[in-house]
Amino acid sequence: KMKIMRSSPTAASWLAATAVLVTYSLRSPQLCHSFQSPGHVVSFSSLRPAFFRFGSNTAQNAVSSSSAVARVALVSGSAVSGYGQTSPEPNPTFHQVCDQLALRIPNFAGTLNDGSGTDVIQATSIKATDLGVDGLNGQDIVVALGVCTGEDISKLAAALDNVQDAPPVAILADPTCAEEVRSQQKAGRYVQSSAMANAIASIIPWSETATGKRVLSKTNTLLERKSSEDYIFAVLFAIHGLGVTALDAVKSDLNPSWEKGPIRNAQEFKKMADCCGPQIVAAISDPQTKRAIDLLNEVDLRDQVGSYRVIVSNETPELEDFTLCILQQNDCFGCDAPILERPKVPLLKDWRGRPMDQEAAMQILIGHLDHPDAADCSEREDWSWRIVVGANPAYDAFPMQHQIFYPSGKGKSLWYDPVFCVETLDEERIWCKRHYRVTPRRHWSADESGAPQGSSPGAWMLTTLDNGMVSEEKWTTVDAADDLSWAVLHYSGAARRAGQSYVGALLCTPDGQWPKNCRSGKGLERIRAAFRSCDLELWELFGGTTEISYMWADTYTSWKEDHPPPLDRIGDISITRWRAEERKKILAEKQKG
Repeated sequence: KMKIMRSSPTAASWLAATAVLVTYSLRSPQLCHSFQSPGHVVSFSSLRPAFFRFGSNTAQNAVSSSSAVARVALVSGSAVSGYGQTSPEPNPTFHQVCDQLALRIPNFAGTLNDGSGTDVIQATSIKATDLGVDGLNGQDIVVALGVCTGEDISKLAAALDNVQDAPPVAILADPTCAEEVRSQQKAGRYVQSSAMANAIASIIPWSETATGKRVLSKTNTLLERKSSEDYIFAVLFAIHGLGVTALDAVKSDLNPSWEKGPIRNAQEFKKMADCCGPQIVAAISDPQTKRAIDLLNEVDLRDQVGSYRVIVSNETPELEDFTLCILQQNDCFGCDAPILERPKVPLLKDWRGRPMDQEAAMQILIGHLDHPDAADCSEREDWSWRIVVGANPAYDAFPMQHQIFYPSGKGKSLWYDPVFCVETLDEERIWCKRHYRVTPRRHWSADESGAPQGSSPGAWMLTTLDNGMVSEEKWTTVDAADDLSWAVLHYSGAARRAGQSYVGALLCTPDGQWPKNCRSGKGLERIRAAFRSCDLELWELFGGTTEISYMWADTYTSWKEDHPPPLDRIGDISITRWRAEERKKILAEKQKG
């Protein structure tokens, strides 16, 4: 069965967040006098931030609104990390993990607003065995990863006991840490082992102690996963939610009702009721849309895989209408996340022995598609590329991802139609599809080198309308083999009105398998270097090893033989018009049912 994709995995989280916000507002006895839908009953879920996202048109540089520095210590122990089990290089040491997190975390916060160029977050990686008694002085957030042996535990305990002046605002620990370490966890005024703190948090949910408990619950959920983005966001939520310093990256996400307060809750609900009352009533009155909202309340909103499966299984026009009205058209929650400008990913300058020009840049994206504008080494397939691995768990959950890039017929722009497989909640596999406009953009290196105005070959802006929300993505061609046997592409995107963004990189090949001549030696090191220029290590990727593909496993490809993917090009049609046509199809199917 084939189903046209109406929302991406990265968009599922913001749609889920919207569902929870609307649901909570309708359940709130202080706010729900404006309207009610008869029989509407959904479970309450605290307003939780969504999975990793950032971006907007209004913040095109790395300077943030933060005025204070946050200091983070990442303490690595001796436990087996369990990282990268479906990556080319599984099980890095926790010291490698901490080193990498210390490198990446500052990228998510930018620099201080005073123009000094100082990082908002200053992160340090420390081996537990090397930790001195004064090693944690001045740290706001302490994160323990894999601290489990006697020496690890005693060194960490001694450093925490010897902290001078202000103690850390938060102490976090992942599940591989010993219970002795995990019992020391705290967030603000909440101390996990304190019976009094737990009682206060339960009795006085608007207290700072209760806020700390909610923050710690969120961070623990993230630290249970083996994903760098989850670990990074655990730190970001602690910094922002506990008031260490404001972080633009999560300020639109971290908005539980108690933290927002009754006045802001009332203001937001009034705006929703005034602007989108009919759309909300229609959404919760439609059985399938109501089911989607109920299910989204049960899924952790940072779990974009689970959220997306709910969306795909319950796509309705009503769901899209209320999202379009609440977020995109009326910005009821005042969201505006900054686009990530770091790391500064380099652009491929030369390809096939010549400086990169617009023709070459288009040929790399068009890849192996059977198209007149394809390079002479194209394999003339129905797709441009198949994805091998990517820096996102969704590349494990949503297999057989095809990329289809083709010229638009209007100047230098292209269209991009991704096609991939999703398993619905009913355990039915379906094909999903999407439509992006691709236009040339200017790369940061052009500004730094003083190049004339204009776009930079190989740098692209991708735009789509996704379930009522405009999403924009900056893509960068990082590297590509001369024979197009592989390419590495980086992306940083955002749904600004949803307050969410995403970042990552992809390895693409004609067949979705790791290129045979790059499984070791210079070829492997070249691919490693490409990902490192994106601040990514191979063990952070998902989807397969150099020998085995999980994205293109036999269990999927055998199903594909009986259910061929919809690889026909959507064509030179606007995103709005395409979505309108798909909406008509859904309404027609609904009426038949």
